[in-house]
Amino acid sequence: MKFIAVLLFAIMTTTVGAQDLTYPELHVTPRASERIRLEIKDEAGHAWASHMPVQLSAISTLAAGFMMSGNVDTKRDEKEVSPKIGIAFGAAWLGATIWASMKYRPYRRAYSRLRKMKYGSLREKLTAERLAEEELSNLRTMGKRIRWFSFFTNIAASAFMYGSAKDDSDGQKVSGLAGLMAFAPLIFPYHWETVANEQDKYKKKIYAPVAMAPILMDPTNRYAATGASLLWKF
Repeated sequence: MKFIAVLLFAIMTTTVGAQDLTYPELHVTPRASERIRLEIKDEAGHAWASHMPVQLSAISTLAAGFMMSGNVDTKRDEKEVSPKIGIAFGAAWLGATIWASMKYRPYRRAYSRLRKMKYGSLREKLTAERLAEEELSNLRTMGKRIRWFSFFTNIAASAFMYGSAKDDSDGQKVSGLAGLMAFAPLIFPYHWETVANEQDKYKKKIYAPVAMAPILMDPTNRYAATGASLLWKF
C-alpha cells in the first residue's frame, strides 16, 4: 500500500507539472505566427535563392531545346517535336519561377490574414496559432510538390530530346546535361520547407522528458521512500 501511495503521489506531481503544456502552440518559441512575421523581412531574398534550383533546371532544358535545332534524328522524331517540348517546358518553368521570385510573397499574405484575427482569449490565441501552423505546413507541401513536378517534367523532356537527337551531337550532349540538372530541385529544398521543419522541431522540444528519482513522502503514514517521476519540461 505504501508503494502504491508513493506511486500515485509521483503521478500527481507529474500531472501538475505538465498541465501547462496542454497547448504546445502557445509555449513554442517562436510561435508560428511570430515565425511568419519574422520571415517577412527576408522573404524577397529567400524567394530568389529558393527558386534557383528549379530555374537552373529550366534553363538547361530550354538551352537543350534550342540546341536540338538541326540535331534531331528524323528517324526517331519525324515531326521534330522534341525541341519544341524542351523549349516549352523550360520557358514555362523559368517564367513561373521568375514571376514567383518577384511577386509571390506567401508569408506576407499569411501575416495579413492572421493580423485581422482577434488574439485575446485562449481560444482566439489557439485558433490563430493553429492557422499559422497550417500556413507553414501548406507552404512546405507546396515546395515539395513544385520540386517533384519540376523534376518529372524536366527529366521527361530531357530524356525525349536525348533519345531524339543525333548520336554524339551537341543537342544530345546538352540534353544529357539537362537531364542531370533536373535533379537539382530534389537536392536543394525550398526555404518554406526548412522553416516548417524547424518550427516542428521547436514544438517537439516542448515534450522533452526528464526522468528523476526523488525522495517522496507518503502524506498519510509519513513514510519516506525513493520514487520515480517523469516530468515533461521545456
